[in-house]
Amino acid sequence: MKQQRTVEAIHQQAESITEEAAALYCQQAPSMLGEAGGQKSLEQELQSHLTALVNAVLMDSGGLFEAHLTHARRQPPEPAHDQELTQQLTALKQVLAQRLPITEYIAAAGHLSAAFKELEQPMAVVTPAPPASSLHESPLKHLATSYLTYLLDGQRTEAINLLKTEVKRGTDVRLLYEHVFMPVQWELGSRWHKGEISVAQEHYCTAATELAMAMLQPYLQVAPSNGFSFVATTVSGDLHSVPVRMVSDFLEFDGWTPFFLGANTPTDGIWQAVVGFKVDLLVIGASMAHHVGILRQLISAKHATSGAERVFVMVGGEPFNTDPALWRSIGADAYAPNARAAVEAARNLMLSSRA
Repeated sequence: MKQQRTVEAIHQQAESITEEAAALYCQQAPSMLGEAGGQKSLEQELQSHLTALVNAVLMDSGGLFEAHLTHARRQPPEPAHDQELTQQLTALKQVLAQRLPITEYIAAAGHLSAAFKELEQPMAVVTPAPPASSLHESPLKHLATSYLTYLLDGQRTEAINLLKTEVKRGTDVRLLYEHVFMPVQWELGSRWHKGEISVAQEHYCTAATELAMAMLQPYLQVAPSNGFSFVATTVSGDLHSVPVRMVSDFLEFDGWTPFFLGANTPTDGIWQAVVGFKVDLLVIGASMAHHVGILRQLISAKHATSGAERVFVMVGGEPFNTDPALWRSIGADAYAPNARAAVEAARNLMLSSRA
């Protein structure tokens, strides 16, 4: 397979490719190297580009490398950063052209060429893909806006009490997840990308939402057990636990027995939990493009893990929203764009196992 040969060729020389590209970049754009320590930082950036390129080639997904490029253009948000990225990718492309056989090089060069075209376009204001209802379209708009206002003012207790009062009035907790938490998290991400709030503010608000979800857990009216169980987590290096926590809570509401591991679980630990808890389903999230390669390795390890062979794997996260065919490429059994869809997908998997 051409993609596999390209990936293997790059993996075998990854360290030297990165070093040579860094040296070439320094020759071509010495003014962009920056202050002391810039060489190491440059090599780290080049390594991240190379990793994303390998994943895109392996899974034949232009959207995956595009998602990486979009993220890279935001770090840092300076006008000259696009020029730096262009120089970095140019250096990588030149080194790859020298080191790879022509057929393997062509598979990688296509993604880089598309990246150059993208970098020629002005940097638009980039926001995450909106949920089913944005903050301003949410049927609980006033509640969501008040909740967000409290959080941005540093009033976590007041924000949570607002929601607890709402559920005591009879509002389904799942509606708060969908029409308060989801649009508020999207709004926070949007404001951070625009530079309207700091990283610290975004982290504070997200931590408060995680606490709010935990405190609303007792109000979820769980259905009788359906006899199925699942493990839910994110891959190693992915610290974004809110989306997968939402999926976990929705499945629990549907009668599933949950084993929620939180975020950033090592591959070995995930399969140990799957086998140890004897679950039927693994729910795994990947919030950024560079997590997809780790997720693919995780799924590949399933068949080598005794006791996990018949466990279904359902994935979700922004890379899969960007490229709806990606989940099949990495070997997953299902994909869901949100928590409610995840419940339906999980039910269908169980039905298929009985067929």
